[in-house]
Amino acid sequence: MKKIFTLWRIITSNIMMMKKLLFSSLFLFGSLVSQAQHEYTIKGEVKGVKDGTHVSLFLTDGRVGSIVGTDTIRNGTFFFKRNAGESGMDHLSLMCRDTDFPPMALDVYATPGAKIKVTGTNPLIYTWRVDSPVKEQQEHNRFIEDSRDLWDEFQRIAIKESGMRSASEAEREALQTKSDSILAIISQRELNLMKEVPISSVWMEKLLRLSMSLKYNPKFTHKEEILALYDRLNEEQKASIEGQEIRVNLFPPKTVKEGDDMADADLFDLDGKVHHLADFKGKYMLLDFWSSGCGPCIMALPEMKEIQEQYKDRLTIISLSSDTQNRWKAASAQHEMTWQNLSDLKQTAGLYAVYDVNGIPNYVLISPEGKIVKMWSGYGQGSLKLKMRRYLDAPKREMSITQNTNRKVVNYPVSESTNTDILEVKQVVLTDTATIVHFNAYYIPKYWIRVSPNCRLVDEKGETYTLKKADGIKPGEHFYLPESGEAEFSLTFEPLSSSVQSFNFTEGTEKNDWQINGVRLNK
Repeated sequence: MKKIFTLWRIITSNIMMMKKLLFSSLFLFGSLVSQAQHEYTIKGEVKGVKDGTHVSLFLTDGRVGSIVGTDTIRNGTFFFKRNAGESGMDHLSLMCRDTDFPPMALDVYATPGAKIKVTGTNPLIYTWRVDSPVKEQQEHNRFIEDSRDLWDEFQRIAIKESGMRSASEAEREALQTKSDSILAIISQRELNLMKEVPISSVWMEKLLRLSMSLKYNPKFTHKEEILALYDRLNEEQKASIEGQEIRVNLFPPKTVKEGDDMADADLFDLDGKVHHLADFKGKYMLLDFWSSGCGPCIMALPEMKEIQEQYKDRLTIISLSSDTQNRWKAASAQHEMTWQNLSDLKQTAGLYAVYDVNGIPNYVLISPEGKIVKMWSGYGQGSLKLKMRRYLDAPKREMSITQNTNRKVVNYPVSESTNTDILEVKQVVLTDTATIVHFNAYYIPKYWIRVSPNCRLVDEKGETYTLKKADGIKPGEHFYLPESGEAEFSLTFEPLSSSVQSFNFTEGTEKNDWQINGVRLNK
């Protein structure tokens, strides 16, 4: 009897094990079927391209692209297989980083189950042909075919330009002029085609690009046509992120500048809780406009952590992401951010537009009272610490004047405007024989600055006063800041007329020439 019971237990146990194995097999089979249903493939067959060329596949999410696959061209072929994202439609870019190729990418749209074939006969990758059942791809292809001849010529110029390391400025300008003329014709063709075809996601991408050209290119002359296309959008399309971005390009909002009250908005944290900049009044605020696809933005994070700790009693750092919500959350999980990490969920159509952010990283320093103290863009190692020392640690200074018969000294004169916070006029000494301007210089430790030998003073009547001498710096040569990031030097100019009430310090008329305007000599 005991043997029969033992045998029954063995049989029962085997049956249960078989059921588990069968269930596991069915579950695995179901998972594989489900996975296969979400897969798409991209097969490439290209000629006129070197074997061994690396092909990268980027997934586009908002304005950010991340590599999701790489392959090497062998016998003229490459291959990618991956699962579609949650949206069910991936916008991808194919790129080859090789001197034979233009710095451009092939647009590929993919949906679950799609078998996509890419063919080409040369390195002009932007116009490789994409055979696909995906509707968005077919719509995109129509725009490419409408201007294929021009896009091919544009790519040839781009290849030539990227290889001209020793080209003259005139040669580069000639190529740029030719490229601009080609793009102008392409834009007109796209506008004409957009008038004929229905609105779609691809159509919206085209309108967004055209609206950006209208905003940033003063030579772009299609405003009325673009406005007419925008008027075709329904309310839902206008309310989309792309629609909002198009709107702020076509109808720029009123922007804030230094000295203004800060602009505010509904800002969400990673848990969806709403915050406002007004919540952080009472301390200085440093707004950090960033994106996960911006290299310098990521490089700045360790230094931001340091200044957050160093100035925790006086400063609140608030990072504002321009990424899509999913991308922002993924990036936040990857990078340790011990300060306020928020988003208005409008990408570049919300506070980015109001603060006139055209490049990132972009920073805005706000006073404890909510006034904008300073706005700047770009990052270099040590630059954030320097700004904090410059604006949070510098003692408050008031203008003062001492005068006798032959000498007038103006300490920390007030100025009307400046395009640099690297230089500060510390003192002006006026005599019958010279005008000596003493400067404080603030910059990144061990980085260099340079003062033009052509710098001069200009009084309110337009009279100019030339540079005679320099102490502590050699005009025209690199001057490296010490470890402190602070230095002093003086420039001696011709004597100002005794009737002069204020002057401008100027290096010239170029965009990056230093200007300090309206330096007052009387209270």
